[in-house]
Amino acid sequence: MDNLKNLENKLNTLCSSEEFNTKYYYKDLNSNQSISLNGNTIGPSASTRKISILMSAMKAVHEKKISLDKEITPPDKYFDNDSGCFQYFQKGFTVKFIDLLTMMIIVSDNVSTGTVTEILSLDYINTYCQNIGMKNTKHLIGYPDFRDPSKKQLTDDINFVNSTTPIDVGNLLELINLGTHNSKFAKELQTTPELCSLAINIMLSQKLNEHIPRKLSHKIKIAHKTGGYNTGYSDCGIVYPPKHKEFIICLYTDKVPEYLSNGEGGRYRASNIMGSISLECYKFATQNI
Repeated sequence: MDNLKNLENKLNTLCSSEEFNTKYYYKDLNSNQSISLNGNTIGPSASTRKISILMSAMKAVHEKKISLDKEITPPDKYFDNDSGCFQYFQKGFTVKFIDLLTMMIIVSDNVSTGTVTEILSLDYINTYCQNIGMKNTKHLIGYPDFRDPSKKQLTDDINFVNSTTPIDVGNLLELINLGTHNSKFAKELQTTPELCSLAINIMLSQKLNEHIPRKLSHKIKIAHKTGGYNTGYSDCGIVYPPKHKEFIICLYTDKVPEYLSNGEGGRYRASNIMGSISLECYKFATQNI
């Protein structure tokens, strides 16, 4: 426990040295010990919300409301966005539901996110989150209208944006991980071990790797999902160190300026602190085998 306290002190010192706010949640799944900084403080979820959308979809698949192989044509209204790949495609193409889920996660594709959210509905997703224990998580909008600043959908105002906490997302990730090999936990997520494993495999294919993986070896497996809005960046995932039980890490930054007082880019610095926290957690986990 003393070693964990030392890690907590080190992480808090790192966070306090920055010109913006940082929240984190870390849990070692070997010892089941955890630490956090403002872990229950509600803030914008940005695209880390897509993990809970993904699991809502797995529930719908399990209930046979929709098939992973169902062919879907994304509605034209979702193409006016700035995230992912499908925005650059010619409208009218068809793609399988599983491919929408995959693109929603691995490149944070918002054509996919808007389509999936419309299929499931916000009510379905919110009910799911509440039922699995994500009490501080709310999905207010399915598809952010970033072209209209007056709607405040890319701000840090939780009255207008989707919101969550590091601990809510961390607990979800832990349940998914446990659910891959234990039907009891998969049942808590209202799905199956096979669908939990599919969710993990999708997150392991993540292509946006500038935060948690930033200072770790490229050989380390990380199942994660990033997020971002005008003044905040985030990343939540499961890290699988070689020869050690995996750990959960959820990171959120907020009030990040475009440039810091020393002229350094705020986004770079936010990514850097997330990389530093992840590295310290990795070192702690692997030195405490």
